[in-house]
Amino acid sequence: MPQKWKVERINQLKEELKGFSNYLFTDYRGLNVEQLNALRNTLREKGAEYHVVKNRFIKRVFTDLGISTLDQFLINPTAIAYFDEDMSEIAKILIDTAKDSTFQIKGGLIDGTVLSYEDIENISKLPSRQALIVQTVGMLSSPMARLVWLLSGMLSKFVRILKTIEEIRQ
Repeated sequence: MPQKWKVERINQLKEELKGFSNYLFTDYRGLNVEQLNALRNTLREKGAEYHVVKNRFIKRVFTDLGISTLDQFLINPTAIAYFDEDMSEIAKILIDTAKDSTFQIKGGLIDGTVLSYEDIENISKLPSRQALIVQTVGMLSSPMARLVWLLSGMLSKFVRILKTIEEIRQ
């Protein structure tokens, strides 16, 4: 019979994780407590949670949630980052942390798609969601701005010609 605290922890974890659709799995070894807390706080500022969880608990929770493709990530100590916000910002934070220590990113599950470390690294190179929105709006408004500039230039030339004609007639 399972211990009561384990069942409670699994149920609590299931409640936490089912509200999110993006998960990144890491091997947190190589980070001391201060670095781990700093990483946790940085991720929290971006809307992500980051917790060290037993592999058996993670496997049980995701099996209960109907996801069974994560066994490859549940080797060695595991910490999980879960979030709904911008994937590229979270990936950048984790990639930067991995560059400075023996911390490793194992992979991820994003909207039901399993991602490898290479996929996550490529996503980290993308601009943030907010930057992409700004670029798209800029690209959409650019032709209109050019048209307005062109028409205002033509209109000002027309006005100057009329002014010149008026001065000649006087």
